[in-house]
Amino acid sequence: MNNINLTIKPHHLLDIFKLHGRGIETFVPDEKFHHDFYAIANAIMEHRINTVTFTYGYDDICRPCICLKNNLCTDTFSYHSIVHNKNAYNEKLDKQLIRLLGLDTDHAYDFFEIIHLFHHKLDPELIHTVWEENNPEENKARYNDTRNGLDKYIQNLDNPS
Repeated sequence: MNNINLTIKPHHLLDIFKLHGRGIETFVPDEKFHHDFYAIANAIMEHRINTVTFTYGYDDICRPCICLKNNLCTDTFSYHSIVHNKNAYNEKLDKQLIRLLGLDTDHAYDFFEIIHLFHHKLDPELIHTVWEENNPEENKARYNDTRNGLDKYIQNLDNPS
């Protein structure tokens, strides 16, 4: 899995950096859903991504997930006692991220250029606009963790061990 041309939802990419910012260096497989979040996250951490194409539909992480049926996520989640359809919720997030970051879903971007773009454009207002249902403390933590993860990743690019 070297020189991967990745198709990914922008919120998945930000989630990887959020978790990296919380201290995860090596991601482990998901035993419940069997998606490829761990494989993609590890490929990113190991600098094996060549290009990235963004989508608001299913991506390379979702492809093997047991909740992907007819190319749609059938999973749900509860937030503030409200059950949400994960497909609709995530599609809304990703459409906003694609718009706010000025991305095109029909373009394969150089991965490292995208990392620098995300690093440059990530700010508390972007997080609040996209995750508008979250309370300010949740969004502050999301921003800080994602910023920390991007900082660590870029530092590692500039100073490999």
